[in-house]
Amino acid sequence: MNKIAIILTTFARDILLYQTLKSIEAYYIPNSIVLIGDQGTITQDKIKVYQNYQNKLNYRISSLPFDCGLSYARNYLVQQAKMLDCEYCLITADSLQFIEQCNIDTYVSFLNSDSNFGIVGFNIKNRQAWEGEIDLIPNLCFSVQQLHMQNAQFINYNNVNFYNCTVVRNFFLAKTQCLLDNSWDNELKLCEHEDFFWRLKQTKWKVFYTDSWASNYVKMEHNQEYSAFRQRMYTDFKQVLLKKYNISTWLKYKR
Repeated sequence: MNKIAIILTTFARDILLYQTLKSIEAYYIPNSIVLIGDQGTITQDKIKVYQNYQNKLNYRISSLPFDCGLSYARNYLVQQAKMLDCEYCLITADSLQFIEQCNIDTYVSFLNSDSNFGIVGFNIKNRQAWEGEIDLIPNLCFSVQQLHMQNAQFINYNNVNFYNCTVVRNFFLAKTQCLLDNSWDNELKLCEHEDFFWRLKQTKWKVFYTDSWASNYVKMEHNQEYSAFRQRMYTDFKQVLLKKYNISTWLKYKR
């Protein structure tokens, strides 16, 4: 039985996907299955790459509706994880490459130590820190107060510090049940992050952050197809978010 589902979403960045699969193979997490949600075009080149991993990775590919959205893709894969009896999901993406071995047992054991512990976020190199306290200022915006580990509350578990927070970046280990209880909003194909963690804050599930494991963010340059879809985060789907919460602007980030 596979306990951990690696939830890998990909869209219109095939070269990055191939590189990321290589990194997952190099730093493979024992007792895991890679669930790939591809909302892009399935080309012959991509099929050949996937076939090349048949004897290298334990994985499944889901060809999702074109441009179904990041939220839909994650929700679909979490449901797949549930059906495969995976108790934990590692949320990642085609742009996040594994760079070091993960002591996954420590993180699983920590989450399992309390029925209310839901998520442990990890570091992403080359990306702005986004760990901290999320709040909603009525009629105005979301607010995120950056986590400062030197004076933050934490739990030391198996010699690893787990810092209390309510929002982390999109590279985290979660109990599958936590993600089933608090799914992403399918209407938000993008601009889903603050919405997800704000709603999670209203539940029993607790969020933590540790810098004891990291991935590396890689930006794909000169990808006009992807960029055109991505820019909708700042236009179409930002407006969906503003309307949902009756706020006038998106976010205030406090360092």
